[in-house]
Amino acid sequence: MNGIRTDARQARQTLNRIFLRRSQKLVLPVTDTPASEPGLLAALHKNIERLGYSFSPELLEAASVMNRESLTELHDLIVSTLRRMAGDHVKYAPMYPNFPEQVMEASDAELYLRAVLHYALGILPETPKETRPELKVRKKTKPIEPGTEEEFVRMIRNLIGSGGSLSDEDKADVSDSLRSGIELDRLLPDSIPFKENAAYVASILLEEGLADVYRLSAYFSTATDVLRLAAGLSGLDTSLSWAKKTAKLSRPAANPYNLMQGMQHEIEPETGKPVPLYRFRKFKRAERRLLLGLLEKSGASLEDMLLYRELWKRLGEILHPGEMRGRYPACFEAFSRLRREKSIPTFRRKAEEGLRLRDPEVIALLAKRPGELARRLDFLLRTQPQQTEEILAAFERALDQPAAALLLQLLAHFKHRAEPRKYRVFFPKGSIGKVVAVYNNLPRLDPAAPERLVRSIERELVARFAQREPLGRVYIDPRLADIPVPFSGRSASAALRPLPRGSRVAVPEGDILRLFCWWTNLRSGAAHDRRVDIDLSLVLLDDNWGHVETLAFYNLREDFGAHSGDITNAPKGASEFIDLNIPAVLQKTKARYAMVQIACFTGQPFSALPECFAGFMIRYDGRSGEAYDPRTVESRFDLTVDAQQAVPFAVDLRERRLIWMDAVVKNRGFWITAHHNMTGLELLGRAFSDVRKTSLAELYALHAEARGTRTYREEEADTVFGMEEGVTPYQTDVILGEYL
Repeated sequence: MNGIRTDARQARQTLNRIFLRRSQKLVLPVTDTPASEPGLLAALHKNIERLGYSFSPELLEAASVMNRESLTELHDLIVSTLRRMAGDHVKYAPMYPNFPEQVMEASDAELYLRAVLHYALGILPETPKETRPELKVRKKTKPIEPGTEEEFVRMIRNLIGSGGSLSDEDKADVSDSLRSGIELDRLLPDSIPFKENAAYVASILLEEGLADVYRLSAYFSTATDVLRLAAGLSGLDTSLSWAKKTAKLSRPAANPYNLMQGMQHEIEPETGKPVPLYRFRKFKRAERRLLLGLLEKSGASLEDMLLYRELWKRLGEILHPGEMRGRYPACFEAFSRLRREKSIPTFRRKAEEGLRLRDPEVIALLAKRPGELARRLDFLLRTQPQQTEEILAAFERALDQPAAALLLQLLAHFKHRAEPRKYRVFFPKGSIGKVVAVYNNLPRLDPAAPERLVRSIERELVARFAQREPLGRVYIDPRLADIPVPFSGRSASAALRPLPRGSRVAVPEGDILRLFCWWTNLRSGAAHDRRVDIDLSLVLLDDNWGHVETLAFYNLREDFGAHSGDITNAPKGASEFIDLNIPAVLQKTKARYAMVQIACFTGQPFSALPECFAGFMIRYDGRSGEAYDPRTVESRFDLTVDAQQAVPFAVDLRERRLIWMDAVVKNRGFWITAHHNMTGLELLGRAFSDVRKTSLAELYALHAEARGTRTYREEEADTVFGMEEGVTPYQTDVILGEYL
């Protein structure tokens, strides 16, 4: 890792890049020599207006006294950051330079022959680019406001102390902030409730030699916490979602036996077992003492260690607890038993047995661990209905123990428990946007039980939130009812405006939905292995998510839209576009939904690509302006998942609402086109129709009840929760750090 950046100017640049991207704010330097450079400031402002942004009057006034050197530095930072945010830092060149007219006006024979020439010889059309009418942008620029270092520190502190997992972008921002030279006492909260975040932060501080071991030890209380720290120090994901994965062969067809389902991984010659996908690094002696000391302090719970038995055995081979058995006897005993004893009785085994036998005594057993009881609540109620009163009473006695995030998830589950829906939808833990939908075959419960649970959970949450500072009069935008609480950001894609999965937001006015995608080839390896072919597709679906039509490389145009053409090699970067005329689709087809699919046809996962991103624009006229214009970009997101097919979102064309999915689709054979994966895409759409989560509106309503009074007039409010004003759904650091 790089050394700590203590240079004040570099630290300020780091702070401002993060601040601008996350909050659209800047901290301007205090100058001892006020100057006036109106011409330079005007040029700066003109450049950022081209990107769809502007300075607020307050920021413009503060910048008006900056000298030329400071303004030049500020210009370079703002423009480079905003260009990357919108995707303007690369060159866009669609296959057909005069897209979309060139595609719509070409004959079928011309489109076919040009595709054959490109596939066979790599030749792209050399059509002269025509002059296009000027693009008239009707949307307002987004204001950039002045901020303070205290606001920035609070933002990062909220991220570190949040009650949910962080995205890769969140982690990068935390990492850069910890290394920026800002005092750690200001950045680190007293507690970090989400332990994978604690392990990530501690691993950075230990690597940089900044850790106060005594202070860090307060963040670790269980054996699994220590395992997460060992993972973080080894450069591994502290969520441990990788723990049971095995390494896949990069070229399985090299050996015909590998084509069997069970032979897709490397095998250790000595043991005959699969090679682990990830390995712990070798630790220095001081690091071994730290890890063993934290494990000893936690009690070295054998039950916790059994959850990741094989990982602990491998870690023990590196920590050598036998060398320090006198100093850490509990650790030595736990590692010895892990290796020596095949069957070890545990609380979880006893609980599972009680649940399987439907033993009433399991209720009291689970009550000793309120989190386990909460997670098993529905199962207990449906398998032991005669014990309903005892189950509810046990849960209510322990209601002050589970985390607020868990209670909010239970609240949504029981509030919607009796609703008729085809699927139950889950988002498994991990670093990819996997979605699991199972048929909703849950037996009905006595309605009184879910209703009582909802009331009990709401009372408990209100009581907890009442201990925080008053909010005064609170206004909650009704549109927040369509935005779920962002419990987990672990697999969320970095986006211009990040939203939780399942969110539904309005699509701005304009007839043309223009999708775009940009990528580049791999930068190393043999020439034939570096080629990357990304395919952008748009699938039209009816009211029941049944297939209607597709715009893709194999169907470049319809009366209502066009694809810019299939580029199959990107040594200098390549781009594809799709235009969809929303009114024309609704008039000429029975389609209601438009789902975006992006696939890597050459087989690499998106996570292996140097850069790949996509997004969409809204235009009133597809024929004016350049194919890409940053002022019209509504969303731009990175594609970094460990998968070959991504489904970022769908659009409800009838209601003009975007449904944010951020999901992946499993390959169902050698072909990964939208056509060959239609079953998966249709199922994905139906699954997201059945998602039931606690919304931000519900969360804020509980806070309003506990900490203030509701008002339905925004201008009367002391605290505003809105889509664009006050606390917005894009401020995940505030939501996770201050309202969970």
